Amino acid sequence: MKKEAVTFWVINISKMNVSLSDLNLTIKAYNSVNLMDTKHYQYKIEQLKKSVESGSIFKKRDKIIVRKVTPEVLIANIAITRETFMPTRERSLLSIKEKNYEELNVSDEEFAKDNADTADADTKPMIQKV
Repeated sequence: MKKEAVTFWVINISKMNVSLSDLNLTIKAYNSVNLMDTKHYQYKIEQLKKSVESGSIFKKRDKIIVRKVTPEVLIANIAITRETFMPTRERSLLSIKEKNYEELNVSDEEFAKDNADTADADTKPMIQKV
């Protein structure tokens, strides 16, 4: 029979890191932390309850929230194959089509004739002095 581990989850809902001075701990922005995790922390449940009642968690209750439910961990089931892991340049997902527009096939002489009036406008100032 396995004992159910005691958890004490807090979440930082602000966009800044929050320091809990009585616990000597900084919780990063938008992060959930289990403070009863024995691999990382050495807190007693009494110490955490005291912090919630009158300590730094109480003072920063607008930024730090005590979770009642353990957050769910989402695991993506993506099959990693050679093609997905290392893309090659032999094949592309995009198909490149070359389109030819007839109205854009204009010789240089025809283009110069059509735009001769704009050449003079380029030399004049944009704002005329009155």
